[in-house]
Amino acid sequence: MRNGTGSTRALVKKSTEGRPAAASFGGFATGFLTLPFISQHVPVTSVIDEGDGRWLQTAKLCAELVEDGELVIHDKTSARDIIGQSLSVWASKHCAEIQVLDKFELVAALDRDAFGLDYEGEPEKKLLYIGFQSQQTTPYINVKAKVEMLEAVHPGLGRAAVSIAELAGYRTFTAFTPQVALHHASYLYWCGTDNDEDFKEEMGVIGDEGELDEDTFLPSQFLASFPSYLVSGEGLERDVIQRIATSTETVGETARVILSVMDLIERDARLPYLDNFYGEPVFFSCYMGTGDDMLGRVIDDFYQSTSDGGEYTDIYGVAEVAFNKRAFLKWKAEMEKGFALYTQLDRLMRCIGDVQ
Repeated sequence: MRNGTGSTRALVKKSTEGRPAAASFGGFATGFLTLPFISQHVPVTSVIDEGDGRWLQTAKLCAELVEDGELVIHDKTSARDIIGQSLSVWASKHCAEIQVLDKFELVAALDRDAFGLDYEGEPEKKLLYIGFQSQQTTPYINVKAKVEMLEAVHPGLGRAAVSIAELAGYRTFTAFTPQVALHHASYLYWCGTDNDEDFKEEMGVIGDEGELDEDTFLPSQFLASFPSYLVSGEGLERDVIQRIATSTETVGETARVILSVMDLIERDARLPYLDNFYGEPVFFSCYMGTGDDMLGRVIDDFYQSTSDGGEYTDIYGVAEVAFNKRAFLKWKAEMEKGFALYTQLDRLMRCIGDVQ
């Protein structure tokens, strides 16, 4: 049993016994914002499921997320009030240092249909679902000046920073980088291909006899609009980055952040995906470019394409948690590593770019 949770769990029991488990949990945010040591809060939305006693069971589990004195509990506090406060206080503490990347909201539900997406997992299994929903605060981060400085001082360091940032984004909330833009562009413009030769061959197959209009936008033109450190080239080995990290200069700080991200990735840190849900997230943790490339064109056309319909969602991922303490605490530990990775990704983006 974790020290420091006994009193909180007693309050959970006292404030929820004999009360309807489906009471609204509106109002938790006001109490939460009175906590002075948290600089950024993660709001939580519950999805109503009238009369389901699993809210009480969930409240008891969520009490494991907080320490004594971190909840605002009174006579009218419901099970879902406690769930909302606990999730918000817990996530906010672990994400308080995030400054530039997209913010998110937690959505707690007992019904897998709450997210508006088709579900492909076990249909009868009862789980707690916690969705990570974009708050649509995606920034544009210009990496030109800082990454070119890194490359000038230590060739390959800028490329290493960009590559590790992309990898961290794939494990948390994807950054719209030139590589991600290339993926979307391949379907927007090039029939699923990503190079001129395959595209020309594909066009020939569908009847254009290999003749392309002179105004055709080619993969090579897209890639040529970016400096090489954003789309190709090798990064640095870990031992080289470690030597750079001993420097007291700006490059040393960047190298140390890269190493911290690498360490978390080696520990398999990640945030939830849409593993059992059919949908494609339509928002991103950030847009990464140089300001004079073709990233903006792809972004505009990507969002234009989403307006035509499809399984697009503002949900980054959904955690599926079993209703037992052991599974819940395992999930808690995994999420805290994921929050740490997203926090370090935020630090890295500030090291290599400027928000515009």
